[in-house]
Amino acid sequence: MRIGVVHSFYSSNSPSGENSVVLAQVDALRRAGHDVKLFAKHTDSEQQIPFYKARSVLRAAQLTGPDPSVELEKFSPDVVHVHNLFPNWGTGWLKSWGAKTVATLHNYRTVCSSGLLWRDGHDCRDCLEKGTLSAIRHRCYRDSAIASAPLAFASRNSGAHSSVLQSANTIVVLNSEAQKIFAALTASSSVELVPNFAAKIDLSSKCDAHSWVYVGRLTHEKGVLWLLENWPEDSTLEIVGTGPLADQVESAATAQPRRFKFHGRVDSALARELICSAKGLILPSLWSEGIPTVALEALQTGTPVLISDQCSSAKELTREAAGRIFNIDPDGSSLRTALAEVTHAGQDMRRAALKLYEDSYSESAWLSRIESIYDRVAHTRSGR
Repeated sequence: MRIGVVHSFYSSNSPSGENSVVLAQVDALRRAGHDVKLFAKHTDSEQQIPFYKARSVLRAAQLTGPDPSVELEKFSPDVVHVHNLFPNWGTGWLKSWGAKTVATLHNYRTVCSSGLLWRDGHDCRDCLEKGTLSAIRHRCYRDSAIASAPLAFASRNSGAHSSVLQSANTIVVLNSEAQKIFAALTASSSVELVPNFAAKIDLSSKCDAHSWVYVGRLTHEKGVLWLLENWPEDSTLEIVGTGPLADQVESAATAQPRRFKFHGRVDSALARELICSAKGLILPSLWSEGIPTVALEALQTGTPVLISDQCSSAKELTREAAGRIFNIDPDGSSLRTALAEVTHAGQDMRRAALKLYEDSYSESAWLSRIESIYDRVAHTRSGR
């Protein structure tokens, strides 16, 4: 098939797993024999253009923005696969391409200004239940009422004015909780559960588990501070990543070197090596995030996933004894229990993790699911 992929790449100043996922999917589709063209806008380049901030406000509000239709028409795709459009693409063009469009929702941006459905340390549904003025009042995007306003406008009435939600033939979500939420908000689109995949890589050395590892953004919603406060005194945690809390993490590692080792930002190859050599990957998320790519990378190396019960994909990522779920409790007792259980399970859990990857989160598993959707959408008679 001929597949047009449309994506707005986030700034390199804010490393995004979403960017990596899109590139990996494009490569996978090409390896499978499809003719794929990526229609991309890059924030790094776009923000160099005069008046970028003013234009991005209008795009965030879905009032205007670049339209890839001319280039799409030249390519003549069977399917248009949309990922992130914020903040560099417009959305109005989806009304005419919708019948041939598959849209992957990597977050909750279409109904939530922050994209997380999480605020002040807890799940938040205020914009869905009380209206999006809540987002402005609580300064949900970048802690700014002004910056939150265009996103609140775009997501008003529970996404009823979202071109993505209301125009796409098929909505793809990454976990069952997101499927439940979006299925209730759109009657015109099919909402399908298709988890991302992690590419298989050959590691330079054998993986010998000797410590635990956290890999991800160092932000409040990721649960990093909770992890620092509740990590056991007799275990070593390797921390990989960057973000607003990097200084606090580095200070903890300096003060307690036997307890924490801080690597900062590293390249993807070294991150995978550290994951492979860990007893388990720790994901202490405080919000109901989807399927973190790093969790799939862990399963691919046979590393068990220890994940908080706040993450909506927790049951999916630990099923068939591939990991353990722990509670975000005040004293970390649930985490300590999970660590002990993973240690006791040993190689049995590592084998289970690898099997779960092969069955559900491998490239071949993703291709099987997405090609089935593409085939149905490509044969939609009412398409452009």
